[in-house]
Amino acid sequence: MKALLFVKDTPIALETSRDVKGVLESLGVQTEVFVNIREAKQKPSVEGFGLMVVVGGDGTFLAGARLASRHGVPLLGINQGRFGFLTEVEKGEVEELIENILKGSIKAQRRMMLSAILLRDSEETYIGDYLNDVVVSKESLARMVELDVWVEGESVLRVYGDGVIVSSPTGSTAYALSAGGPIIYPLSEAILFVPICPHTLSNRPLVLPPDFKLRLTNLSDDHMAYLTLDGQEGMSLRRGDEVVVKRSDHYCLMYPNPKRSFFGILREKLRWG
Repeated sequence: MKALLFVKDTPIALETSRDVKGVLESLGVQTEVFVNIREAKQKPSVEGFGLMVVVGGDGTFLAGARLASRHGVPLLGINQGRFGFLTEVEKGEVEELIENILKGSIKAQRRMMLSAILLRDSEETYIGDYLNDVVVSKESLARMVELDVWVEGESVLRVYGDGVIVSSPTGSTAYALSAGGPIIYPLSEAILFVPICPHTLSNRPLVLPPDFKLRLTNLSDDHMAYLTLDGQEGMSLRRGDEVVVKRSDHYCLMYPNPKRSFFGILREKLRWG
């Protein structure tokens, strides 16, 4: 097997990656290293790799997932960040988990992703596939944005407020949770819609079937609304722009930590119980 180490550009993550590289190579895994610098324009090709090991936080994992999902490469996340919803593995557990992955005793989970498309001046542009969420929100100087929300070709509501979040089940514990959305078990398939601080308090979150398509029409003036993708990519929207969100054809494949459960992570991270 050939593995790619996808590493956050911090001293602790770089130090951990050197140890992980040693573990992989001791197990006979040919390993290459890529340091994920946010400003870097060139990203690695993951074609031909059998595993991506992410060393960093959930943000680094999201960046890795966008690359790996296109080629069906599974990910293993080693937590060197703050939250650890996606990077479930601690440094001391790495060798045992990789050994079990190589033996086939740990199976990769399939996580649903979202595909985003921009419609502008009658032209359709595919933007990308995202593991967490697609967000349309106000730019820094805007007081409020105005959006028309369509689901499966039917007008559902007009939102006045700070914006809207369209989230996958995996992303339900991210921005959508902070905005008052429900937590969806990450192996479920559904699309979550959450208004952000809506002016009309009756605008509530919606959980929709995974095959539904949402269309968000920007009715605000140019440069009043901003499109953000997984919290890491984005662009300013013009008046009349439409953002279409649907289930992606690609899935994020990720190895879970068998010593931790999703509910255990919730208890730990959200301090339940």
